[in-house]
Amino acid sequence: MKPRIMLVDDEPDFQAAVRAWLEPDYECCALKDGAELIGALRAGAPDLVVLDLHLPGLGGLELCRLLRATPGLESLPVLFLTGSQDVGDYQKSFHAGGTAYLMKPVGRLQLLDAVESLLGESRAARPALDVGGGD
Repeated sequence: MKPRIMLVDDEPDFQAAVRAWLEPDYECCALKDGAELIGALRAGAPDLVVLDLHLPGLGGLELCRLLRATPGLESLPVLFLTGSQDVGDYQKSFHAGGTAYLMKPVGRLQLLDAVESLLGESRAARPALDVGGGD
């Protein structure tokens, strides 16, 4: 089963490019704003959220804080992917609970490396399943 990624960005062209990069290896759900993210989370948690800082309605920082306050999502990896060049936004993203931060424009390999790294760390942090099998 492919890892599931929720991409929240209000730029359709950027969404299409990122989906094209991710979909060979990941199930990617593209959402345009925080309301769509909240609705999609009702169907189940993804393995990773890729989140723009500046969105209509709830912004990325508020959404990240909401994720961190939701039982079961406290350690969900959140990758901020934004066009903001503001150092303050970089710092705020981590204070809000973000796991990583990339600035647009981003290259395909840079994004894929970050995604794989975050998903690898997330899998490593999960407790191992004890399936039995004596010694």
